[in-house]
Amino acid sequence: MNLYKALIWFCILLCSSCQQNSNSKTEKGDHKRNQQETEKVAAKPITMKLVPHHILDREGSGMTAITCLIPEGWTIKDRLYWEYEDATLPIRYEGTLQSEDGRYKIFAYPDIRSVYSEGPMGSSGYPPPQNILTGLKDFIKRHRQGFQYQIREEKIINRSGPTDHTVQGVSFRTHSTGGLVRIRYKENQNEIEEEFYGNLEITNSLSQGYATLSGIIWWASGLYSCKAPIGELEKCRRIALTVKSSSKLTLAFYNKFIQVTQLLSDAVYQRIYAAGQISKIISQTNDQISKTISDSYWNTQKSNERNNQQFSDYLRGVDRYSDGQNNIQLPSGYTNAWVNDKGEYLLSETNSYDPNQELNGNWKQLDRMK
Repeated sequence: MNLYKALIWFCILLCSSCQQNSNSKTEKGDHKRNQQETEKVAAKPITMKLVPHHILDREGSGMTAITCLIPEGWTIKDRLYWEYEDATLPIRYEGTLQSEDGRYKIFAYPDIRSVYSEGPMGSSGYPPPQNILTGLKDFIKRHRQGFQYQIREEKIINRSGPTDHTVQGVSFRTHSTGGLVRIRYKENQNEIEEEFYGNLEITNSLSQGYATLSGIIWWASGLYSCKAPIGELEKCRRIALTVKSSSKLTLAFYNKFIQVTQLLSDAVYQRIYAAGQISKIISQTNDQISKTISDSYWNTQKSNERNNQQFSDYLRGVDRYSDGQNNIQLPSGYTNAWVNDKGEYLLSETNSYDPNQELNGNWKQLDRMK
């Protein structure tokens, strides 16, 4: 009987030992699998993909007017429209770009243009702001009037001019400045930072005849803002700079636009335009691109690139790359960049990452410029 009991205890202990070994092996196996999965996730490179976005002139020509790059997964609501109160520069654009999780927003605002004159009979029109910073603060007051915000920073970024020229006895002097104003406020109990940017160009004119007349043509352009939770504004700023620097007018649309503005110097076409019949005026243009318009287009592109570079050099939000023919500014903070045959860009933080091994398409690595 004692031998029988001893055998029973031996079997129980043996089974218990086997179970413990089995559990230990299972736990080791689970730990190994979890470790492999963690390493796999950790090894997955951090990337950002930028895809082309086309802004259409839906009200007039039906053409693609502007192309730009936006992050894949972000949503954009925008509108390009004709401003019927301005026959000298009659196109405007506004849009809102938002990240997939809603944490980051980028707003593009329409340009503001006006004329102010003074003479013996008094003054007329709207005078320009004292400077770009005063203008931006007035702009913020109108667009964020529902929030109790504090101004955290204001800065002049660039200056150009003055430049002088004379046309038919009238002398003109032009100068421009660019700047930013950063604010902080609460929205839905969340602490938010938002940075507003813009350029202010002022042209003073002076004509002398029977009486001296002075006039000011002023233009606030490149108005946009970046909005993010506190501590995350820099990431949003990098995206905004990339969208801005990658925005390009198409040559075909620019050709139509220049011809329309030339036609609007005629009083008959001005009346048609004021009636909102822009498509009727566009039908009077042609698709042929003259050398004058082509040269003007490329000069405009170069001017925009200089302005964008001054902003990005100050904010340090983008890196410059080259594909051998074209230069492109992409968000900073990544190790390398790639482009495919669809005009999509991919940024990676890993040196050894090659999108050709994981993604469809033919990806070419870009050279970083110094």
